[in-house]
Formats: sequence, structure tokens, C-alpha cells
Amino acid sequence: MASRLPPLVFRLALLVAIAVSSALLIDYYRPLPAFCDVGSGCYKVRTSGFGSILYVPVPLIGLLAFTSLMAISLVHNEVAQRIARALAALGGAFGVLLLSIQAFHLHVFCKLCVAVDVAAIVAAAAALISPRSGDVAPPSGYRWLWPLATAFAAVLPGVWSKIQPSPPVPPEIASLWVPGKLNVVEFADFQCPFCRELHPKMAELLRQYENHVHFVRLNVPLTSHSNARSAARAYCCAESQGKGEEMADALFASPDLSVQTCERLAALLGLSLPAYRSCVASDATDARIDEEYARARSAGLAGLPTVWIGDKGFVGLQPIDTLRAAFAEAARGKATRLPTALLWTAFATALAVFGAIAMRGRAAPTAR
Repeated sequence: MASRLPPLVFRLALLVAIAVSSALLIDYYRPLPAFCDVGSGCYKVRTSGFGSILYVPVPLIGLLAFTSLMAISLVHNEVAQRIARALAALGGAFGVLLLSIQAFHLHVFCKLCVAVDVAAIVAAAAALISPRSGDVAPPSGYRWLWPLATAFAAVLPGVWSKIQPSPPVPPEIASLWVPGKLNVVEFADFQCPFCRELHPKMAELLRQYENHVHFVRLNVPLTSHSNARSAARAYCCAESQGKGEEMADALFASPDLSVQTCERLAALLGLSLPAYRSCVASDATDARIDEEYARARSAGLAGLPTVWIGDKGFVGLQPIDTLRAAFAEAARGKATRLPTALLWTAFATALAVFGAIAMRGRAAPTAR
């Protein structure tokens, strides 16, 4: 009985690594994460520089590596079994390295990364203590089990991400999101009176959530406002010098938004005036404003101001209590999304079933 456990643990650990690597990879390419919580360590690890190797996402490398290791381990061949043990040991060492980087260099843990790394270490330990007289490959009558289980583990997270309710967010908005952040997107005209009233409320909430929020302001200068485009140019050019929010505060507070006033504000903010003037006169600046205006129209702009807080859109001037409640809800994550605990519970149940079948297969007599 004891001799049958290490190969089984080895293979179950590989299934865990495959499933969680697949989940991580999905979140790498989604604007709204399906598995990581808002504000979790997943985003920090992903953007730390350790989330990819030569521009290839680490979860993709892991998914391919663990799947290949599973395939090699299914071969009834002494050479293949030696290769499987060596690769498992290498994977375990890599898991230790990645855990060390999170603990001692990044000082933050991605829970899904930890699950993969621990699974790799467990698989390595199980492979190395498997009895040398046999191999880690399953009995011939049950070889179908592990390819089926591998496909199940790789595909299940993708199916789960598809059945998760999609937020009612236009793709033009969602494409601006940063996974793991409280995402706020605002369409504004600096001369719009309601935008000017909304600004101090938004500024207060953005300061409150400063370390968790990803804020994008897009310019929608209405043709009915004579100085709206000059103010939009001033904002874009101040942003290019790292003073976008300071300029926004000044523009929303200024009773005059003429070209001369905007330049005076730039000087007061300490901007390089030659660079500012060159930027204001550039066709690229107007092209950016036009692109942002077009994005707003494509997203179904119904009026100004319009602000998206998480997956909720607000049109027009809103009470600060309404905005504060929206920020709090977005920070908690979407309540109507299915809890990922259900997914991992289902997966754990499937692992138990696979394990029971495998143990029964090893206990059954085989023809000679």
C-alpha cells in the first residue's frame, strides 16, 4: 500500500499544478480577473518583472512543463521514468526559487502562485521517493485515467471563467482596466459645469483609495464649450510631464480656460514651457483627444460627466454617498460573481475520485 502512494501523490500534485497554472494564465489575459481577488498579491507578482521569462508568461511555461511531465511519466520505459524524476526534481527546485522570490524579494505572495509552487515541490518529493524497482507510470489497464484527468485539469479553469457572469462593461472601458486594481474610468470636459462639481468628490475618494485604485481620465471636449479643447490639450501635455492630476485640479478650479490661462497654469505648476508649448501645438495631442472622444462615443456615452467605478457606470452629477458606496463595492469585488471556492471544491472532489480509481486500479490483479 505504502509503495503505491508516492506515484499517486506525484500525479495528483501535477494535476493541481496544471489546473492552477491554467487559472493563472487566464487571469494574465483578462481585463477583469476570474480567480484572483481585487487587491491581492497576484497583480503585484505579475507586474514585478518575475511574471514572465523572455516575455513568455510564467504560468504558460508552467502549464506546458507540468503537462509534458505528466505525459513523460505515463511512458512504461526506464529512460522515460528517469527523465520524469529529473524533471520533477527540477520543477521542485524552481518552485522553491519562486517561493523564495515572493517571500524575500517581493515581500508579497500570490496565492495561486504559491499553490503551483507547493504542488511542484510535492510532486518532486513524491517522484524522488517512488520505489526504484517499479515506476511512476500507472497500470496498463488504467492508462486512460491520467490523460483524461490532465485534460480535465487544464480545461476546467477556462470553462469556469466562461460561466462567470461578465460585468456589464463596454470593451472600450474594460480594455483600460488593470487586473487586481479598483478601476475607475472618467470621461470629462474641463469646461462642463457638472464635471467641475463632480471633480472634488472624485478627488476625495481617489485619495482615500490611493494605493488600490487605477484611475484613467479621458478627454471629451464638447464643441459647445469654446475652451474645452484647449484645456484638454493642457491636461494631456501636463500629464506627459508627470503633472496631469495637478493640472486637472487647476483646470477644474479655474474660471477661465483660455490658451493663455492654461499656459499660465502650466508655469505655476513648474512645467517646462518649451516642452509644454511644443506638446500643445502637436498634431499627436489632438489625435489623442480625438481617439478618447471616439472611445467615449463607441462606449455609448450618454452625457457628461460619465464615470465607471468598477463595473458600474454613472452618468451625470452624483451625490458623494453614491460614489462612496460604488468605490466600496468595487473594492470588495463583484458580489454577484461565483465564489472561486466552488471551483476548487469541485476540483478537489474530482482529484479524490481520480485517486480512488487509481488506487483501485493498482490493487486489481493484472494478467501476465
